[in-house]
Amino acid sequence: MPDNLSTDKVLTVTQASPSSEISFLGQPVRVTKAYEALAAIIRERIISGELAVGDRIPAETTLAREAQVSRSTVREALRTLQEAGLVVRVSPKVMVVRGPDDERAHRLFQDALRREKVTFSHLHEALLILEPELTRLATLRAAADRVSQLESNLAAQEESLADFSTWCRLDEEFHLTIAEMSQNPALALVRAPISEMLAPLLARFMTTTRLTERALDFHRRILEEIQVRDADAAALMTRKHVNDLRSIWEKAGANLELQVGDARSARAEADGD
Repeated sequence: MPDNLSTDKVLTVTQASPSSEISFLGQPVRVTKAYEALAAIIRERIISGELAVGDRIPAETTLAREAQVSRSTVREALRTLQEAGLVVRVSPKVMVVRGPDDERAHRLFQDALRREKVTFSHLHEALLILEPELTRLATLRAAADRVSQLESNLAAQEESLADFSTWCRLDEEFHLTIAEMSQNPALALVRAPISEMLAPLLARFMTTTRLTERALDFHRRILEEIQVRDADAAALMTRKHVNDLRSIWEKAGANLELQVGDARSARAEADGD
């Protein structure tokens, strides 16, 4: 078989209808290249769990024989899967199914937010939806050791009120711990990239002990409601905390429509330029 991608087709193109006729399909039929079809088959087996993390992908010659395509087509399919983070090469000739890569998922999500020109106002609205529900679920499902983790975090926050970089790191850790305590991985996975988007800007914005003490007070009140297992009160206090962030932002004269992914604009807003 010729080692040429262009010869490996799985679907032929139908003849286009004359422009004067009404189109039955409304669009032309696209040619699907064999490497795309092969990658789709393997991808589906990975996503469905049929292929588990660490399972070995068959050799190129085996895949080429079974799929009746060229080895270059197989290599292109595997390259596509590797770029998607679904497989990893562990030796020159061996590829296996890759484990979850949350960091890569976060980067992709952040890139999407930047492309969509997401603003501080957009993220505030997202937090108003996510944060109270995450806190409510965390209150209902919190284990004693995780509550103790929050208590330790707040103690560290209190000791770092004037160490703004450390305080901001602890602030992010506090909210992400609550997200994990919700035991809802779908919501927690969405929450983490939002924190990472806001973190650089908040690090430049939270530069007075007045602001860190104000936020810490909200954190204490949220924790108190979690400790007594009052889910609705914990959610309400979290909502007030999120709205307080917006209030501080507005009183400082910062632009609500600031594109959060624009680092230079973020620095200018935070520095009051």
